[in-house]
Amino acid sequence: MMVDGTIKEKGAVSLSELLAIAQRTRADAIAVDNVYELAPSLEELQRMLNSLTHTPKLVQVTIIGGKMYQLSSLAASLGLGGGKLSPERAAETCAQLCFMGVGSELVLFESNETRVIVSKGRQPVQGGMSVERYKRNIESRILIKTKEIKNILDSKKIDYDMFVTKSSYGLERSVFIVYAPRDELFGVIKPIHDHDIQVRVELVEKREPTFNPLASRPKKNRRITVHLIVGVDPGVTTGIAAVTLDGELKLLISGKELGRGQVVRILSEVGSPVVVATDTSPPPEYVKKLATMLNATLVAPQRPLTVEEKRRLVSDFMGATPQNFKVKDAHQRDALAAALNAYLQLRPKLVEAREKVYRLGLDIPLEDVEALVAKGSAIWDAIRQVSRTCLVPGHEQLAQKASIKTETFYLDNLLNRLNEAYKRIQKLENEKESLLEKIRILEEQYSRILNIQNYELKKDKEIESLKIKINMLLKENNLLEEELNKIKNRLNVIENLIAKAAFGEFVLVTRVGSLDLASDLSRTGGVVVIGALRPDDLKHLREIRNKFKLKALIYEQNPSEAFAADLASFDIALLSLDEIRPVDRVRDVYVFKRDELEKAIVEKLQKLEKESRERTRKTFKDLVESYRIDRARLIKAEGEVAKQ
Repeated sequence: MMVDGTIKEKGAVSLSELLAIAQRTRADAIAVDNVYELAPSLEELQRMLNSLTHTPKLVQVTIIGGKMYQLSSLAASLGLGGGKLSPERAAETCAQLCFMGVGSELVLFESNETRVIVSKGRQPVQGGMSVERYKRNIESRILIKTKEIKNILDSKKIDYDMFVTKSSYGLERSVFIVYAPRDELFGVIKPIHDHDIQVRVELVEKREPTFNPLASRPKKNRRITVHLIVGVDPGVTTGIAAVTLDGELKLLISGKELGRGQVVRILSEVGSPVVVATDTSPPPEYVKKLATMLNATLVAPQRPLTVEEKRRLVSDFMGATPQNFKVKDAHQRDALAAALNAYLQLRPKLVEAREKVYRLGLDIPLEDVEALVAKGSAIWDAIRQVSRTCLVPGHEQLAQKASIKTETFYLDNLLNRLNEAYKRIQKLENEKESLLEKIRILEEQYSRILNIQNYELKKDKEIESLKIKINMLLKENNLLEEELNKIKNRLNVIENLIAKAAFGEFVLVTRVGSLDLASDLSRTGGVVVIGALRPDDLKHLREIRNKFKLKALIYEQNPSEAFAADLASFDIALLSLDEIRPVDRVRDVYVFKRDELEKAIVEKLQKLEKESRERTRKTFKDLVESYRIDRARLIKAEGEVAKQ
C-alpha cells in the first residue's frame, strides 16, 4: 500500500482482503499489471466493484496510449528495477507507476449516474400469512418505499428517471436512475436488505468499458455530424429510433430501464439529435427531460397516434427501401413511428430549405441549415446564421486582411447584396406564408367536407349492408317460422291421432320390412303393414299366425290374387294400401280408422271365401260332368261289345 509515493505496507493478501483494505483506507486506486487477474471478465469486474460502498479506480499500468507493454520493460526504462520481478516487487512497481501517472484507468461505470432498485427481499418469509395477504403486504411496502425515495429526490432537487412495474396491490419493483454520484446519495437513500423488501444503491455500468490514460484525457475521434430525429417510447422497456434529416434509419433499439443518460450516450455514438419526438400527446415527462438534456426540439402529435396509424407508418417506411433493421417489439415500432411522424411533419420545410440554398448558389453546409430549420428556426434565419458562420471571416481574419481594401469592398458589397436579397426574399416569404395560410385553411375546409362525405358514404354503405343483413335474417326467420308451424301442425295432428287411438277410433299398425325381420308381433293387434312378401314366407305363416294371432297383412305393394288366396286359406286377409287407405303415417307406424280396417278385413275374407266356394263348385261340377262323359263312353263301349 502506497501513500504519497511511499510504501507503507506490503505483503501477500487474498482478493477479498485486498478489497477490504481498499474499503477501509478509502484507496484512490488499485494498480495491477493485468485487470483480468482480479476477475475473468469485465462483467465480473463490474459486479465485484459494484458491491463496494467505496469504489477505487482500477488502473492497469501496462497500457499506455492504447498499447500494452511488459511490466519489467517499463520498470527498467523508468529506473524502477530490472530483470524478472518477484510478485512483491511487481506489486510495488505497479503502485509506483500508478503514482507517476503511468498506465490507463479501466472505466467500468458512468461517472455521474446511480441506480436505486426497490424490489422484493431475496429470501421472503411468508410466516403465518395467507399468500394473497403476504403479497399485498410486500407490494404495498415497495410502493411506500418508492414514494419515499421519490419525495427525497424531489426535495433535494436531484434529477432522476423512474421506472415502475405495477401489480395488483401496489408495485412489484421500481428503479431510479439518479443523475448524481453514488457518494452524494450516502445518507440520503439508505440501502435496505431484509426478508420483505430490499433497496440497492448501485453504480451504473458502462455499455462499453474503456481504458483512459492517466496522463491526459482520452481523445475523441472526430466525425462528420449526422443530425438526427429521435423517436422515444418511454417505459420500463424503452424504445429508441433515430432517423436522419434525409429519412435514413440509423438506430432502432429497445432496452429495459434505460435512463436518459444512457440514451444520450447511445445517441452520441450515432449523431447529433436535433429533434426528440413522441407518439403521444401530451408528451411524457421522460421525453421532455430528454429533449432538454439533448438541447433538442420536442415534437408531439396533436393527438396520440393510434396503433393502426403507427403500424401503417412503420410498414410503409420499412417496405419502401431495404433496411438493415428489423422491428423486434412494440416499443421499437412506437419509437420509429414517432420519429417518422416528426420527419413527415418537417420534410416540407427541409425540402424548401434545400431548394432555397441551391437557388442562392451558396457554398454553405446544407445539413447545418436543415438542423436549424428542424429545431424551429425560420428558413431564412437559418440560412443567415450558417452563412455568417461560413462566409463572414472572424475578427482575427478581418484584422489580418484589413490592409486589403479591395477584398473588404468586395465583401461589403456582397453583404449588401445579400441583405437586399434577404429583404426581397423576406417580403416574398411573408406573402408566401400568407398564401400558405389561406391554402391551409382551404385544405382544412376541404378535408372537413371530405370527412363529412366519407362519413355519409360510409354511413350509407353501413345502412345498405344492415338492410341486406336484416332482409336475410327476415327470410331466415320466415323459413324458421314456416318450419315451426309445420312442426306445430304435425304435432297437433299426431296428438289428435293419439287421442283418437286412445278412444279406439283409430288403430296404430306397425310396419316391418319382411316377416323374418319381425321379432315380435304380439303387440300389433293382429294387423301388420309389410314391405315385402316372399314365397318362402308361406312355409312359416301358420306358425306365425298361431303364435301372434295374425288377422291381416297390409302389403305396401299390389299383391297377387294367388298369394291373397293362399293367405286366405290361413284365415289371414292380405290387403293393399289401395284397398285400405291410411289416415296418416308416423315413421314406421300407420294409422287406420278402426271401422274401415275391420270392414276391409271382413270384406276381403268374405270375397276370398266366396271366390273359393265358386272355384270349389266349379271344380265339383267339372268333375261330375267329366264323370258323366266318361260313364257314357264306357256304357257305349260295353254295348258295342255285347252286340258282337
